[in-house]
Amino acid sequence: MSANRDGSVFRLDRRSFLKLSTATGLGLTFASSLPVLMAPSARAAATPPLDAKVDRWVYSTCQFCATGCGLYIGTRQGQPVMVRGIPDYPVNQGLLCQKGIFQAEVLRAPERAKTPLIRRGDRLEPASWEEALELITATFRRILEQQGPTGLAIYGSGQLLQEESYVIGKFARGAIGTPHLDGNPRLCMASAVVGYIRSFGTDGPPSNYEDLDHADCIMVIGANLNEAHPVLGGRLMARLARGGCTLITVDPRAVQLARLSQIYLPIRPGTDVALLNAIQHVLIRDGLLDNAYINAHTQGFEELRALVDQYPPSRAAEICGVAAESIEEAARIFGRAQAALTLWTMGINQTNQATVAVNQICNLHLLTGQIGRPGTGPFSITGQPSSMDFRQAGGGPALPGYRSLGVERHRREVAELWGVPFERLPTSTTPAHRIFQGVETGDIRALWVIGTNPAVSFPDQGWARRVLQQAELLVVQDGYHPTETTNYATVVLPAAIWGEKTGTFTNAERRVNLLRQAVAPPGEARSDFDIVCEVGRRLGYGDLFAFNSTEDAFEEIKVLNANRPPDLRGITYDRLERERGIQWPCPAPDHPGTPRLYTDGRFNTEDGRARLWAVEYAPPPEVPDAEYPLWLNTGRIQEHWHTLTKTGRIAELAAWAPEAYVEINPREAAPLGINSGERVAVVSRRGRVEVMARVTSQVAPGGVFLSFHFGEQTSNALTGQFFDPLSFEPIYKQSAVRLERL
Repeated sequence: MSANRDGSVFRLDRRSFLKLSTATGLGLTFASSLPVLMAPSARAAATPPLDAKVDRWVYSTCQFCATGCGLYIGTRQGQPVMVRGIPDYPVNQGLLCQKGIFQAEVLRAPERAKTPLIRRGDRLEPASWEEALELITATFRRILEQQGPTGLAIYGSGQLLQEESYVIGKFARGAIGTPHLDGNPRLCMASAVVGYIRSFGTDGPPSNYEDLDHADCIMVIGANLNEAHPVLGGRLMARLARGGCTLITVDPRAVQLARLSQIYLPIRPGTDVALLNAIQHVLIRDGLLDNAYINAHTQGFEELRALVDQYPPSRAAEICGVAAESIEEAARIFGRAQAALTLWTMGINQTNQATVAVNQICNLHLLTGQIGRPGTGPFSITGQPSSMDFRQAGGGPALPGYRSLGVERHRREVAELWGVPFERLPTSTTPAHRIFQGVETGDIRALWVIGTNPAVSFPDQGWARRVLQQAELLVVQDGYHPTETTNYATVVLPAAIWGEKTGTFTNAERRVNLLRQAVAPPGEARSDFDIVCEVGRRLGYGDLFAFNSTEDAFEEIKVLNANRPPDLRGITYDRLERERGIQWPCPAPDHPGTPRLYTDGRFNTEDGRARLWAVEYAPPPEVPDAEYPLWLNTGRIQEHWHTLTKTGRIAELAAWAPEAYVEINPREAAPLGINSGERVAVVSRRGRVEVMARVTSQVAPGGVFLSFHFGEQTSNALTGQFFDPLSFEPIYKQSAVRLERL
């Protein structure tokens, strides 16, 4: 976040934050000119000392982004007090961003859900666990008897423990056999997943954070790391400060990394494929290729060459709105690099050609042999802390171990390991938006939402909220009440959250780490793991959920993932804490883990070769016009996380960023007489939000930026039901809007 935000919007400025950090006993270091915090004693000892404030430190992992920072939770007399970064943890080396350092407050929030609630008329009223679970299971039984498993759906989360995602998948696929299982990773990572599968044969980022230190060319495309992944952004800034590395940034907004780049390409929204085709055109035209690698390890080169021959930089310049010379220079820098690394996040994944853009990024690395070596690779930076677990443990579209429901052999393997009839497993999976459409039509009668807030995070918010009200049974399982989604629930189940349960997270570099329980959950709240297992038992599937602990489930995950890409057989809970996380695959107890994939040039395809994809550029489904003349870009701000159910309860962060604002270029603001600090309406074909204006050249002419965090001021009141055709991920980044001065 910039230091000069309008005071009327942010009542706690950076100077106040410095004072706050001193008052709370924290040190402050400005990696990347952004607040990244660490305990003053962090370098002195592996575990912080006990004192009058803390009588116990508990090993854990941050609950926010997928950077996966290691930390200790400090407690006193069984109550959460503070957190500190782990100084010898390889990801963050003791550093935490401001969300991380203040996160103990989420455990103490008065809005924690503490008892089950059942809707009686227009009111949600307290109920016993017995009453709530009986209502749920009786309704599930009735729907299963009347309609079968297609009447039930589960919508999960990339913020649950790996073990919780696993039992959710086991319940959905192995117990009741429904195809309707998905979760909020569909909203952020599906395009990267499908892109990796199409290029390499399987999911899984091939690179790691150390590659930042080894690269001499880093391209950041559609990723605002300093806001969304601050510690990782700080690590990138530190690499640039040491010199010997060229940064190329591709982003419609002039974010901090863009302003520090040697090459900055502020392309028009949705034109990534045209740009990437032109870069490949230059690589091939100028012979900046690793022909030996292409010949030995890829297929599809001739088709690709024929396609990108039609995309000279001059053509891409017209489509993208950037100089052809800048495209040429970026391509040559990338092609001549000894070690080139590409990072991306939602600016690619949430666009109309997201999946094929991921394929084009992978193409760049395959054409130049920039993969499987230090400092190289196409590196998708995951958004949520356990989206990787959702994917590898079978909590969503895939079966455990990156198996596909559409492959009979995979279904048979899982059915045999679970001891269930092969025919029970569905042969297909339903993406999130089609689950909501099924609820809308009445084909899906019961929806179980676990650990997420779709009434804010789903596109076309007005439609999503109407759908939630139409479910015959809406079960919402959350650590907080009220939220925008629990307000629509038939039943609210109070869930334990981070710090109140034990299990594992896997971060963006495939590093599995442990979260140990530090405190007891409040009131009658139970872990998502225990709740799902109990529902499974009550429905008669007790043999599938005979776990005494999450560690038992982790051992079962290891069995299902054996000899699969995310092989975890060598990992144990104790080893994770002792060795500060382990990167999969780790097939044996004496295996050190795997920093990089594809080091031998062999990929997870039938012939072992990666696929080069040739793709034509296509414009987004909605573009600005006379009535809605501006592009809407959406995203995160550094102070907050997702839909504020957590960071909205952290007083310091809520004071710093108390409400939404819209970034407007001076060229767009002047004709309307809009000044910073004034209220404006942002209007699309779907809805309208009223927010504070921030006039800034950070956003390009012709566009505005609005975050999605704030429930009644979210950008998702404006976004539409448009989806990538391959991944079915929403197209959050490309909507047409207009401004109205209030």
